Amino acid sequence: MAPHRSHRRRPPTAMLVPLAAAGLTVAAMRARRHTAHEADEHTPADVGYMRAMHDALRRDIDRLDTAARDAQRTTRDLERDWHELRARLERHHGAEDDDLWPVLRRHLTASDELHEVDRMIEEHRALSAAITDVDRTLASRTHTAATIGALGQALRDHLDHEERSVLPLLELHLSRAEWRGFLITERRKTPLRERPEFLGWVLDDANAADAAAVLSELPPPGRLVYRRIIRPRYAAKHPHRHDRGPAHGTADVAT
Repeated sequence: MAPHRSHRRRPPTAMLVPLAAAGLTVAAMRARRHTAHEADEHTPADVGYMRAMHDALRRDIDRLDTAARDAQRTTRDLERDWHELRARLERHHGAEDDDLWPVLRRHLTASDELHEVDRMIEEHRALSAAITDVDRTLASRTHTAATIGALGQALRDHLDHEERSVLPLLELHLSRAEWRGFLITERRKTPLRERPEFLGWVLDDANAADAAAVLSELPPPGRLVYRRIIRPRYAAKHPHRHDRGPAHGTADVAT
C-alpha cells in the first residue's frame, strides 16, 4: 500500500504578499531601533528634561511661597500643595542620588568634578532639613511663611548650582543612551496610574523650551495622548494652578 501523504494547503498567492510585507516591516522596525540605539551610544546626552523638572520645582515653590503669605488661602489648601511638592522634591533628589550620580561618577576622574557631585548630595541633605522645618511649622501653624521662604531660597540656590556645575558634566560625559536609561529607570519606578499626573505636572505652565524637551522623549502616540487626554484632564483637576502657556502650543506642534 502506498504511504499516505498529508496534503497541506498552501496559502494563496494573494496572501503571500501581505505576509512578506509584514515580515519586512518588522525587520525594518528592528533595524531602525538598532540603528537608533547605536546612534544614542555615540550622541551626547540632552538633559533638557532635567531643566524642565527644575523649572517645575521652581514654579511650585514660588506658588507655595505666595500662597503661604496669602491670608485668603486656607491651611488645608496650603498643606495639600505642600505635600505634593514635598513628594516631588524627595523623589527627584532620590532619583539623582540613587540612579544618576553613580552613572556620572563612573566617567569622572578629576577631583574637582567629583567634588561637585559630592556637593549635590550635601545640598540634598540640607534641603531635607529645610523640608522637616516646613513640616514642623505647618503642624504648629507658626512661622510657616518664613520656613517656606527659607526652603524656597535654598532650593533655588541648589538648582542654580546644579545647572551651572553638574548638568554640563552630564552633557559632556553621558551618552544619550545612558541618559535615556536613567529616564526609563525612573519611569519604571512610577506606578502606571501616576504617570499621567506626573507628565501633566511637569508641563503645567511650562515654557516652550521645557515642553519641547519633555515631549521629545515621548513617542508620537504618547504626545497625542498628552495633548488630547492628559492635558485637558490635568487642567480640569487643577483649575487654580493651570495656565494655558507656551507649552500648549508646543505640544500641538510636537504631535
